[in-house]
Amino acid sequence: MKKTLTIVGTVLLVAAIAVPVLAYGPSWGKGRGMGMGLTNRVTPYFETIPGLSAEQSSKLKELREQHQKEVLPLRNELISKRVELRSLWFQANADEAKIKAKQHEITELENKLQEKMTEHRLECQKVLTPEQQAQLQSARPTQGFGYGARRPGAPGYGRMRAR
Repeated sequence: MKKTLTIVGTVLLVAAIAVPVLAYGPSWGKGRGMGMGLTNRVTPYFETIPGLSAEQSSKLKELREQHQKEVLPLRNELISKRVELRSLWFQANADEAKIKAKQHEITELENKLQEKMTEHRLECQKVLTPEQQAQLQSARPTQGFGYGARRPGAPGYGRMRAR
């Protein structure tokens, strides 16, 4: 009996320590680090162009705010549709037709958002002079390999090893 209690107590102690550690997940260099991603550009693209007049700047700001108001409901709907899709996937008997229909709805919303983005960028370009449009090309962020913000939980490169 004493041996059984010792074994049960040891198992409970190990479980009490292991559960929080396992719940945290693997520690693979969470945080910032090297990786693919957008370069650190915080300001909107069109406002980075030097030599914008006050009128151009205010018009671009107005266009950006209008665009954000237009796409916010679409983004919120997209988020809810993705949550709905995830819940469909986690049902015991996942209905293939419902999953495909929800995925189709998500794709349509993503296409609408992309169209809104294209319309917005075209409207912003109309505000600029040809010289400013040429400068815009060099002001756009590019995707490339380098230091950038990584999402929490993204794997990193681990510890450095001596060679």
